Amino acid sequence: MKKILVTAFEPFGGRSTNTTLFIQKAMPSSVCDCRILKSIIPVSGREAGEKIRKLLRRHRPDFVLSFGLAAGETAVRIERFGLNIKDYGIKDNSGECPSGEKICSGGPAAYFVTIPPEKIVAALLENNIPAYASSHAGTYVCNTLIYEAMRAIEELRLDSKYLFVHFPLSTEEAVSEKPVRFPPTLPQKMLKDAGHIILKNIVS
Repeated sequence: MKKILVTAFEPFGGRSTNTTLFIQKAMPSSVCDCRILKSIIPVSGREAGEKIRKLLRRHRPDFVLSFGLAAGETAVRIERFGLNIKDYGIKDNSGECPSGEKICSGGPAAYFVTIPPEKIVAALLENNIPAYASSHAGTYVCNTLIYEAMRAIEELRLDSKYLFVHFPLSTEEAVSEKPVRFPPTLPQKMLKDAGHIILKNIVS
């Protein structure tokens, strides 16, 4: 049986939860004859890279699907690549805040994901879920994870196919935070449905 590794991030930035954890938790234990493995990634540039490498080495998955939170986003965002840059702007959960540093000295400027973003976008739009392919994953830990995952896949000589998805804040999470002004959100059910659609389409 083939294996799909699905990762989500722990809470960060003062939030008590992370929308991606809800989406990951809603995933089934298998889909399309593939076993689903789940893991939570720390919001730490150093620890995220170490953990994804350990997971890849241990499980040698056929597919890797990573979820990240993009609060303020209005649609599901499918990332095309990760850049060799750490420029966080705010501290990660380890208290580090690199400014303009390379993730890997001497490494390539970018790693492209290996599951076509446009295919996933089309599947989401067909189901009336707003989505688009993105050419910039930011320079925070999400971007670090993309780069480190693709670098580990290359260095470990794995055949794993990789995709990173940024989700907006869920409406329910935003309401629970009781903000003065509400940010853009999408309902939890739509985000959960999006996760299932993405899962099915990465293996088809």
